[in-house]
Amino acid sequence: MQISEKKDETIKITYEPFKEVVIKEYTRFENIEDLIYIFAQLRAAGAPAVLNWASGLVFVYTPQPPETDQLIEEFLKGKIYWVNVSFAEMLQYKPLLETKERIQVPVINASSNVILRQVTEWLKQQK
Repeated sequence: MQISEKKDETIKITYEPFKEVVIKEYTRFENIEDLIYIFAQLRAAGAPAVLNWASGLVFVYTPQPPETDQLIEEFLKGKIYWVNVSFAEMLQYKPLLETKERIQVPVINASSNVILRQVTEWLKQQK
């Protein structure tokens, strides 16, 4: 079986990043162990959560899916909502963290994501 490409059929690819992230609530943990413990509990309960790291912060966020016509419209215009962001300072990236109970928690280095870097820079300014 031979697959051929038609040279006159090209697609247009457009990059259109989000323009706004609306954070409804955030929690700064002064102790990274508290964040890791809470995160480990969420994972143990089956929550699909990921710890991220960027710009010296480790964090987890809960996005609001665009479930209503209004949210879909805003999403298409480049606006997304996060219900909650929990974060703590972690100056150096570590791919694996561990609770006192020896529960290992993976961390994704998200520093290449422009939006997540900008969000972490904003979070650092919040008291």
